[in-house]
This record gives sequence, structure tokens and C-alpha cells, in this order.
Amino acid sequence: MKTLSLRVDVDTLDGTLQGIPNLLRLLDRHGMRASFYLSLGPDSSGKAIRRIFRKGFFAKMRRTNAGQLYTWRTMMYGVLLPAPIIHRRAASQMRSALEAGHEVAIHAWDHVQYHDLLDRKSRQWLSHWYESAHGAFQDVFGFPARGAVSPAWRCNDTTLELQEAYGMDYAGDCRGTRPFYPIVKGQVLKTLQIPTTLPTLDELLGLEGRGPEEVNQEVLGLIREDALNVYALHTEVEGGALQGTFDAFLRGLKEREVRVRTHADWLPELLAQGPPAAAITRREIPGRAGWVSFGP
Repeated sequence: MKTLSLRVDVDTLDGTLQGIPNLLRLLDRHGMRASFYLSLGPDSSGKAIRRIFRKGFFAKMRRTNAGQLYTWRTMMYGVLLPAPIIHRRAASQMRSALEAGHEVAIHAWDHVQYHDLLDRKSRQWLSHWYESAHGAFQDVFGFPARGAVSPAWRCNDTTLELQEAYGMDYAGDCRGTRPFYPIVKGQVLKTLQIPTTLPTLDELLGLEGRGPEEVNQEVLGLIREDALNVYALHTEVEGGALQGTFDAFLRGLKEREVRVRTHADWLPELLAQGPPAAAITRREIPGRAGWVSFGP
């Protein structure tokens, strides 16, 4: 049977305030549940201007028409406007996802700083980043997070080691094809990795002339029988200007009788398969500026 998990990354304040409610309405309409991964700390999206020096950044901005996906306010946070602390401004929207029956877990404290400067950050900085994210999640929901997925599918040995201390059920810090336990410095870690297996809408849109419908059909065609299929989306994209495209994608899932599950719901079966241990590498993938972490 074809099974898919929807990974919803929430990167910004606007994506929390507007994108979460929009996606909840769409998912409810189709009777589907998703896993929402929340950015909890400062929205410093304006600092992403640093990415102009990254190979492929301008090309991605042009083909996805980024000006329609992100508000002017979002693009000024942390630069011309103060960076708002997301969980203090949008806790009710975060809780609404849980109340609607979806999974909630951690995506980030400061999304942009991690995404752009990960390898430059000290162990102390990263430790504080994790402590802040887990503390804020506990404040919002009253229970500890059981899962987390890193910004932009990026991790390193330090982040993987720090993550172990939280005893979570799983993490999603890379792209890949199957669940696995990461090997760091010769040691097999206990936190299962559930990689994202499918390309995202913003990676494919406009690439080689692809339009929204072509992207949907391509992704739907990549869903495999009896395999790990994880599709990542963003509240700022599929919960914003491209809601119609995502609505059509959900219809396509129903037409193909694809079973949609949260990560947490699928986890027991994934564990029962006896996931292997493997090292995480880095590579570039089509449609994305810069490297991503990659598992087996």
C-alpha cells in the first residue's frame, strides 16, 4: 500500500499566524492529518539576505516568485524590524494544530541563524538553541517534544550529539530514502532519523519550465509502494499563495488512494522494520541553493 507522511515546516511568524489556519482548513476538508514542526524563537527572516552569495539562490527566488510567498514584513524582520519571538505571539495558532488532531513537534528556535550559519556556530550556541526551542515547546503545550526536524535539512555531528540528550522518538534532519540510526564519530545514536524522501514544491516549481500541475503530478508519481514516503511543505508556501496547488495535491492523494499518516502514527511500524545504522553525508540537490544533509 502507498503511504505518505506530510511534514509541515513552520518557519516564520506569518506562517504561524496565517499559514497554520489555512492548512488546517485544507487538511480538514480532505480528512487528513499532518505533522507540524514549529519555529518557536525569533523570526529573523530578513537576515536571509546573506544567501545572495549562495549558488542558485537568485535563480530559486525568480522561478518561485518569492515576492508572492513572503510578506514585506517577514522580509524585514531582524533587519529593519525587530525579530518577534514567535511562540509569544502565536501560541494559540500552534495549539490549534494539536487540537485539530495533528502532530506537533519542533522545527527551530532561530530558523535563519541555524540555516545560514550552522557550521560557524559553537557547541555552546547550539546547546542554547536546543534548550530554548525545547523550553518554549514545553511552555506552549505543557509536555516535551517527541520529535524534531532541522531547518533546511542541515545537521552536523554536534547537533546530532546534542539532540540525543532530549530522548526524542525521532528526528528529521536530512534527505534520504529510508529510516536509519545515524553514526557519529563511530557511535550509533539512539534517535531515529526519518528523512524527507520526496522533492518539495519550491524545489521543482519553475525548474525546467515546470508549472504547479506538473510538479504535483511528478511528486505523486514518485510515491512508492510499501516504502517511506515523506513530503515536506511550508506554511508560508502551501499555506499561503500556493494553497490551490496543495489542495490539488491532496485531491491527487485521495484519487490514488494513498494513505496519509503523521510521523508519530507511522513510527511503530518503521521501528519494527529494524532500521539500519548509517553515516550522514552532504550533497546538493536540484532546485535547492546550497547543501543538504543526506542519509541512506
